[in-house]
Amino acid sequence: MINIYSQLRNLARSIRMQNLFVASKEINGIRLFKNSVDFSRLQEIYLSQLYNYDSISRDIIIDKISEHVTDNEIYADSYLLWKRKNIKKTDMKDNKQKDVNLVVSKKINFNRGK
Repeated sequence: MINIYSQLRNLARSIRMQNLFVASKEINGIRLFKNSVDFSRLQEIYLSQLYNYDSISRDIIIDKISEHVTDNEIYADSYLLWKRKNIKKTDMKDNKQKDVNLVVSKKINFNRGK
């Protein structure tokens, strides 16, 4: 018996479909489906998988995560779950590092660029 959800994931993960997905977001007139509203449940699941694998692909390129994340469904799901849980922690760390700390003083020092 064919697992339709696994087949949708494999289709969404393919380079051809990822390219079409990115093009459909950037170029007006390229559509993934004939209908543009009232998506079926399978279309919604497929779109969700396209977004998931697009996110993973971006993380592979930008954050230099391992390409093996896409080797199987368990790795991909585990990574996305880990990312969702840890994104709040990294956002808090980034915010703490970006905060400007003011120090009370009567003197102001300016750095002279050379």
